[in-house]
Amino acid sequence: MTDAAERPAGDAALALRLLITAHALATAGTLDALSTGFTLIAAAALAFAAVLGIAPLVAVAALTLCLALGLAAKWVAMRARLDRRLLSMLAIEASSGSFSTGVFDRVMLELQLLPRAKTGRDWSLRCRGALRLPLWLGALVTLQALLIAGAACSALLA
Repeated sequence: MTDAAERPAGDAALALRLLITAHALATAGTLDALSTGFTLIAAAALAFAAVLGIAPLVAVAALTLCLALGLAAKWVAMRARLDRRLLSMLAIEASSGSFSTGVFDRVMLELQLLPRAKTGRDWSLRCRGALRLPLWLGALVTLQALLIAGAACSALLA
């Protein structure tokens, strides 16, 4: 059987891999919302501490670090949204047979969204890399929660 006869409607396996990865990246939205909440809590607590002028240094440091982690989480969430949209679009192209990795890499290079060293990689590697984004986001959100809890304990014990 020829390659064309095996895949008359495009590369179904690649399309499915891209679509599953895109759907998995959608979980980052919930984590992003949680991170936003933690970031706002930290900002409000810092503002409250500044107005009252009574806050243990440990609590202020923890809340400040929580804000910084919130910014990092926003970046990771933005990357996850971009990757989700790109992978969804590419899944449609792969299923129709009009997908070309070379064209995709060229366009991404022109837009400076892909380093030259990452061109030509296999899509299973790219999908595995994209799936790390929700894990990173989950780690950042967990750290934010721990910092807020630590700041609260520090303030209560002071």
